[in-house]
Amino acid sequence: MTKDRAGMLWFGLALAAGLAAAPGLLAGGFPLPPLFLAVLGLACATHRPSRAFVMEKLGEAFSGSRIRSLVIVAGAILMIQVLPVELALLMAGDVLAYVEVVAAVSLIAGQARWPLVKARISRLGQAGIARMTASLGRRPAARARRAALRRRPSRPSSVADDGAAPWDLAFA
Repeated sequence: MTKDRAGMLWFGLALAAGLAAAPGLLAGGFPLPPLFLAVLGLACATHRPSRAFVMEKLGEAFSGSRIRSLVIVAGAILMIQVLPVELALLMAGDVLAYVEVVAAVSLIAGQARWPLVKARISRLGQAGIARMTASLGRRPAARARRAALRRRPSRPSSVADDGAAPWDLAFA
């Protein structure tokens, strides 16, 4: 019996992965993840430098937030292999149904708010127009008053208007 415990652990991993790959191979398939683990386990069990390299890279991969993302990806891969296609399509349709419900609720809320937004915009527009007309209306009146104060009364002309109507002065 050898004292290389790490080599035995890697050989056990290779044996377990080979046994997991056997049903897939016998069914005519090619189960890539278990076969990859079996080859990796055999390589690490027999060659110490490759074992050190794999352990170093695994340490880098499982440090910090990488482990979280790696676990999520591994879980997704395992779920894809376990679930039948119909169930996966059903789950995808379920997610799409949730998205559709959220979109419908958003549209309903937007339609409910539209009269309020429309009323607010019209009030702001009317207030702005009223301010503009008030400011425009005051300026000509003030100018006319100032001009009237500066004007001297006109002297009646010596020549009388022949048949001029009283409203003709309004058009002058």
